[in-house]
Amino acid sequence: MSATLETVQTFINFCSQYIEGKEKQDAQTFLDRFFRVFGYKGALEAGAKYEQAIRKGSKQGKTGFADLVWKPRVLIEMKKRGEDLGKHYSQAFEYWLRLIPDRPRYVVLCNFDEFWIYDFNQQLDEPVDRVFLTQLWERITAFGFMEVAAQTPVFRNNQVEITETAARRMGELFKILYQRGDKEGFDRLSAQRFILQCVLAMFAEDRGLLPRDQFISCVQDCLNGESSYDLIGGLFREMNQPRITPAGRYQGVDYFNGGLFKTIHPIELTKPELNYLDVAARQDWNKIRPAIFGNIFEGTADENERHSYGIHYTSEADIMKIVRPTISRYWEEKIDAANTIKDLTKLQLELQSYRILDPACGSGNFLYIAYQELKRIEKTLLEKIDRKRRKPTQQTEMGLVTPKQFYGIDSNPFAVELARVTLMIARKVAIDKFNSSEPSLPLDTLDQNIVCQDALFCNWTKADAIIGNPPFLGGKQLRMTLGDNYAEKVFQQFPEVRDSVDFCCYWFRLAHDYLEEKGRVGLVGTNSISQGKSRQASLDYITQNQGFIYEAVSTQPWSGTAKVHVSIVNWSREKPSQFILDDERVNRISSSLKASINVSDAIRLEKNKGMSFQGIIPVGKGFYITKEKAEEWIKENPKNKAVIKLSCSAGDLTDKPNGYPSRWIIDFNDMSLEEASNYALPFKHIKATVKPEREKNRDAKAREYWWRFLRARPKMRKQIADLSCYFAVPSHSKWFIFLPINQQWIPNNSTTIVASDDFYVLGILTSNVHRQWVKAQSSTLKGDTRYTPKTCFETFPFPENPSTEIMENIRQTTIKLHEYRSEQMEQKQWGITKLYNQFFHEPSSQLYQLHEQLNKQVMEAYQFNPKKDILEQILALNLKQSQPDN
Repeated sequence: MSATLETVQTFINFCSQYIEGKEKQDAQTFLDRFFRVFGYKGALEAGAKYEQAIRKGSKQGKTGFADLVWKPRVLIEMKKRGEDLGKHYSQAFEYWLRLIPDRPRYVVLCNFDEFWIYDFNQQLDEPVDRVFLTQLWERITAFGFMEVAAQTPVFRNNQVEITETAARRMGELFKILYQRGDKEGFDRLSAQRFILQCVLAMFAEDRGLLPRDQFISCVQDCLNGESSYDLIGGLFREMNQPRITPAGRYQGVDYFNGGLFKTIHPIELTKPELNYLDVAARQDWNKIRPAIFGNIFEGTADENERHSYGIHYTSEADIMKIVRPTISRYWEEKIDAANTIKDLTKLQLELQSYRILDPACGSGNFLYIAYQELKRIEKTLLEKIDRKRRKPTQQTEMGLVTPKQFYGIDSNPFAVELARVTLMIARKVAIDKFNSSEPSLPLDTLDQNIVCQDALFCNWTKADAIIGNPPFLGGKQLRMTLGDNYAEKVFQQFPEVRDSVDFCCYWFRLAHDYLEEKGRVGLVGTNSISQGKSRQASLDYITQNQGFIYEAVSTQPWSGTAKVHVSIVNWSREKPSQFILDDERVNRISSSLKASINVSDAIRLEKNKGMSFQGIIPVGKGFYITKEKAEEWIKENPKNKAVIKLSCSAGDLTDKPNGYPSRWIIDFNDMSLEEASNYALPFKHIKATVKPEREKNRDAKAREYWWRFLRARPKMRKQIADLSCYFAVPSHSKWFIFLPINQQWIPNNSTTIVASDDFYVLGILTSNVHRQWVKAQSSTLKGDTRYTPKTCFETFPFPENPSTEIMENIRQTTIKLHEYRSEQMEQKQWGITKLYNQFFHEPSSQLYQLHEQLNKQVMEAYQFNPKKDILEQILALNLKQSQPDN
């Protein structure tokens, strides 16, 4: 450890003698000496920067300046001595959000006497630790991230660990109860309700809403032989009595209301079950994160149900990427702009009637964080009014914002109960957090606010802000996972959406339909919403119907358990004053979630149709055979060579020298059953391995023609039959590099091919012009871009009437490029991806120079202006070539 008792004491003594605690005067001196504690010569020498400019970081949306940024370790914001650091949380979080790339892991707020350490990736609104300057040596392990050799810090307020322990125990307890419930007279919903009643009771006990140790003493007495049916069931009944219990075991128990305790199903717990409950009850429920409720829901939801409905939960940091632009900034700007008591009082009335809806609320995590933010906004507003009136504020009379302004919809009954409990807890947390004089009990009854309905088939409450995380479910999975009847019902409800689209798209459409004139929406969706048919059904619909996407994250890995990439989209009907995409200010955000022009208006060109194809789709693992088996069968009967061929995959194109295939495939093409049977060994193999699988297929043709590929691509075969080669590219990849492929190789469905052997065509497809078009036009799978014949090739305009000379120049440069790549791959035994990763960005490499030469020639062929937007010029050419007279 580089920090020592001596360096710490030297720092404390220096601060005592020389630091007055004035922010501008002392901040940099204080921080420089703080870095010396850990063995650095100073902050600058360690690599940190003072007064780091952060675009859009200030409340007014202007450039802000962070006191110290040390990427990727820490952001430190200094405030004057005695300042309430909680008031500056919002600014620190805003700075942290915008510090990309290499966003610091930790954020520290400091007022010269106290350090508040945040880890926003773990917990949002509470510091993971608070350390006084005078305790620095005793608590030095909390600053492990400051060490020369960075160490894992040890925090005392890590609420995530406590939350996970409690959530795991309650989830396990539910599963045990559910398994024995049928035999003992209580069903799944009764067990879930009992779990939630326990959760609220444990929270209430540690927050002072129940008499001290009331719940845990019940659990302890049950472990000593008392009946949980009587003791815990009795406590829950008292919590639903509209009075304070006057005497007896439950003396002092107040009326909770809230709907959760209107139905009591006492359960006689076994000793092992009581042990689970005891472990959970011993946690400090003051430190439980709202994410516990999502965790409990995940832990108690049936696995099939979770998959079918795409139930996955969003991290708090990601929730804030919606709540801040949709709700917080909207109100912060209004409060900043209001400078008279009259204007501020008007905002009070507006805040009281402000409504928030989550139409896929799940466990209520979005509503919880939105509630905390709106209460923070309320406190900010009331404090500004008090300052204007010169009225000192001690305990704030906060009652403008209530849970009754928050609404949710979910089709799962337990999720609905869970979300109601989450909001009940949100209210008490806010009362304590903001030192509000609001009464904690009775709880609000939220039965009319958070309802158990299918959001696609019910009326939504009018709301000023719509937020949430609709279910993740690919369009092709809808019928398979939710059933034919439900799928047909959805299609009838949305007849204008004729194609297979991601399930979340329907929420995006409805949210825009219900959006008020001055309202805002923020939703999370799979990143397919910005691509292809899903984009047309969602973001195209929004932007074509007076909607403006004003802030978005184009794609990021999902923070939850689902292995997907997501997009985060915020939009309104009012034209925004600024656009923020991936934390950068831009001039526009298209429905493709790009700052460039929206190329979705491009038209498929007749001259390009019939040239590009997806590879064959076999459907049946038995079609693929090993090299040894292929050679054995051909040796036994040479005529088998006619149906045993090399098959080229995306993996081969990216990883094998010159894309050489790694697998063999049995290809009967369009042969009749009788013709196929002439190839005895391959036919026997297909009959034994493919036919049983095909007989279960829902597709009638797949069952009837079991020896053929499901999609044999006859048009593709016809187009490449007389070519010396064709050009192939992986459908999903980083680079999208077309390779010339042997005409005899069968491309599979992970590849896209272009039926041409002209290296002029290959040159155009290899150029930066085409690459930009692909990036803008393609649909996506997770983080990779996708190349499809319809969107990427058929919409792409080739140069109009280029000279013979320029065509030949492009052709010859492409041949040189191909020969160079081929030689390098064979020599190094690399695939094309490794070659490009190694050399493409090296200006001195031959690969780089050949591409530069090719790009110049292609730009000359197009006669594009390099100073203008290339995509705009390609789109204009597309629209021109789509005209009938072209």
